Amino acid sequence: MIDKLELRLPVMTLFRQEVREFMLDSRHFENSSRTMKSGRYEWVTDLRPVGIDGLLHYSLKRKDNEPHAGEHKLELLDTGKRSYSALVEQLETTIEGEIDDLEVMRIDLCADLIGTPMEWFLNRLRIRYKRVAHEIGVLKYQRIGKAGIQTLSGGKRPNIVRVYDKVAEYKDQLRKMQRKRSPDAEELTLEAEFGVASDAVVTRVERQFGGQRIPAMIDCFGRLTRLPDFNPFTNIEIRNGTGARVPTIADCGLDTWLAGTRLHQLKSEMGEQQFRRWLNAHSSGNSARYLKRHADFLQPEGDNLVTTQSIFETYRESVLKQLAA
Repeated sequence: MIDKLELRLPVMTLFRQEVREFMLDSRHFENSSRTMKSGRYEWVTDLRPVGIDGLLHYSLKRKDNEPHAGEHKLELLDTGKRSYSALVEQLETTIEGEIDDLEVMRIDLCADLIGTPMEWFLNRLRIRYKRVAHEIGVLKYQRIGKAGIQTLSGGKRPNIVRVYDKVAEYKDQLRKMQRKRSPDAEELTLEAEFGVASDAVVTRVERQFGGQRIPAMIDCFGRLTRLPDFNPFTNIEIRNGTGARVPTIADCGLDTWLAGTRLHQLKSEMGEQQFRRWLNAHSSGNSARYLKRHADFLQPEGDNLVTTQSIFETYRESVLKQLAA
């Protein structure tokens, strides 16, 4: 689905009258929840009071060699909960004129995998062609008890791949909502607010595109109808298990067994992505040789729950529903 969307608005964009009046009035509420400061734009206006779920970043500040000085950005909120027709309505309520040509500045595309825990991906997922790869979680680089590593990510903003525990994120959001809840209000629950049970297992695979890396196939709002034919996860690699038996000392000798089992342990602790980077750094770039020599010790364990094809099919099914509604 489309989980996040930011669009560039030209300098000469004509805003709807209600939006224009609200923006002018909001200037009297500078540095409030209604109008906020911005590092790159003159100010940011929250349009939700006028029924538009979005933030308007007004007038990009002029810098040397800045080709888009003075232009605006519309950051649409909660796009994952909205149909394509609802997004069209939001845009048409904000501006006058053609919306199909609006340039995409950022888009997050995702697939929610039901029943496959984060831990399954840790020793199987690899992100190709990315120089930066790191793991972020409650306990970095560790899996202790139920805390574990909640997020795997690779790349560098604004272009990044994330795999994370979606239910854990919902629980964090719910805790924040409960702190703001009135004492006499009804109790908030995960199922009521987010449509998931507290014991549900949902892992989100997400690809963020931004800056100069927006694919030409989907670089403007009118081209988002092509999303079902666009695969955002082509740089994700899933290593599935073979079911092969791990060698014993009798099979390969003590030296090979010691090296193989230690590499297996390190891979389990670090995860597929970090292990490959570590091995490459400590083998003078010869990680492929070690991976080949000890391949029997480094095969993923367990069932092949997810493939790159099933990730794409899950994404495609969700985006088709979003576009059709």
